[in-house]
Amino acid sequence: MRPPAIERMGYYPTDEPVVEIIRTYLKPPSERGRLFDPCAGEGKAASSLGNALNCETWGVELSPERAEKAQNVMDKVYQAPWQACVLSDESISWLYLNPPYDFDRFEGHPTQSNGAGKRLEWDFLKTTTSKLMRGGLLTYIIPQKILGMIEVARLLAGHYEAITVYRAPDGLYEKFKQVVVLAYKRKLYQLPTDKEVLSLQSLASMDLEPIQSAVEPIYQLLSAPSRGANGKPIVFKRTDWEPEEVVEATKEAGVHKTSDWLDLIHPTRGLAQLSQPVMPLKKGHIAMLMASGMMGTVKLTDEEGKPMLIKGRVIKVVEKTEQPDAKETDTVIETYKDRFVTTVAVLKQDGIQVIQDVKGLSEFMKVHGEKIAAHVLETYKPIYNLDPTANEIAVLDRLGTQRKALPGQERAGLLPAQRHAAAALARSIRKNGVANCQAEMGTGKTTISTGVIELLDAYPAIVLCPPHLVPKWDSRNRGSDPRSICTRNPSHRSE
Repeated sequence: MRPPAIERMGYYPTDEPVVEIIRTYLKPPSERGRLFDPCAGEGKAASSLGNALNCETWGVELSPERAEKAQNVMDKVYQAPWQACVLSDESISWLYLNPPYDFDRFEGHPTQSNGAGKRLEWDFLKTTTSKLMRGGLLTYIIPQKILGMIEVARLLAGHYEAITVYRAPDGLYEKFKQVVVLAYKRKLYQLPTDKEVLSLQSLASMDLEPIQSAVEPIYQLLSAPSRGANGKPIVFKRTDWEPEEVVEATKEAGVHKTSDWLDLIHPTRGLAQLSQPVMPLKKGHIAMLMASGMMGTVKLTDEEGKPMLIKGRVIKVVEKTEQPDAKETDTVIETYKDRFVTTVAVLKQDGIQVIQDVKGLSEFMKVHGEKIAAHVLETYKPIYNLDPTANEIAVLDRLGTQRKALPGQERAGLLPAQRHAAAALARSIRKNGVANCQAEMGTGKTTISTGVIELLDAYPAIVLCPPHLVPKWDSRNRGSDPRSICTRNPSHRSE
């Protein structure tokens, strides 16, 4: 663009009298239409026409100041260059196009040695025509000389029909030599003939009639499509967001308050912290604590009785492997793989030793494993240490006594492991408000859960299960309809 155009950002608003005259040529749609203006300016023209002719108004505006004003009067406006926006094909019923009047300063200029140059009037028409539905209306406001461009004439003749062209009224035409083009988009593209192209080009130098208010509307507006081309949902969005805009949009949407966002900006927030296990830890758990770096610092004595400190942690190691490409002999393929390595740092009076190989860790654990395990068990005392109270024993003793005893069991009722699990889960719920029971199929998770319900006296209770299991679990209604809901009277607690 030339300096004056750059200063205006290519902004040449349609005069209000011309907007009013254009309105008289159009019939409102039977249902709400959709006007799109890719150079919306302050939104005055689009808003006025949309309100008068029952159309929602979408637009794009490059200038932040003008875009803010347009957003107050139009339905949807993005402050961005049109090229940075996405709009579904055949998604609008009215294309209102008053583009910048100049060359694209990023695409060259005819004064340059290569003669390259792209008129923005043609570029905007080219990139927005596909967005207009077939049978939709084009309103194209440009300097008259642009009609002489073969690219513009060919595009109009091939994609549009029922074309009429008027110049701006006297007193307004003299400013920018503007003309108003009204046309329907063809149902199918038609390759234009040379005669049709030359006919449109000739209008660039003709003395055209000034546009005047129509006695009767001529062009019928269509209702807005619910879907775009090929039946796809309509998308209208921008793709280039400034950091400040991202922050503002994030605040408006409340994204910064979500758990995922907080975990992202506070990396330590989501780290697991083992405060107190529900049941006593086993050897496998202790090994997992060491591997995850949660063992903490352990103070022990070595073989000679001297003090030493042990610290376990996990580090990530990136390994690179190279191998020749099977197809190209001169090419080597490099593969990078992350591997997590458990390390143990041992601080003694004579120095520090870091153990990270499997053999060294195995030998170290043979010597000090029992002491480390004792330290871990002392540090992480369980909520339930296989020590049921008399009340817990009494409650669990009366459950399932009417069932048949399982093979190898002297009496019916919960198995010892099930009793311990139920007591542990109940204590966890009392302390933390939650408990999670994970076990293999056939362990008796539902039986354990009924024990937890009894211990907490948490009635009424609902058991969710597949329908085919209902008869098996309802001891009082064996053979009942699987779709029935099992209910239980809290007073009958000997079942």
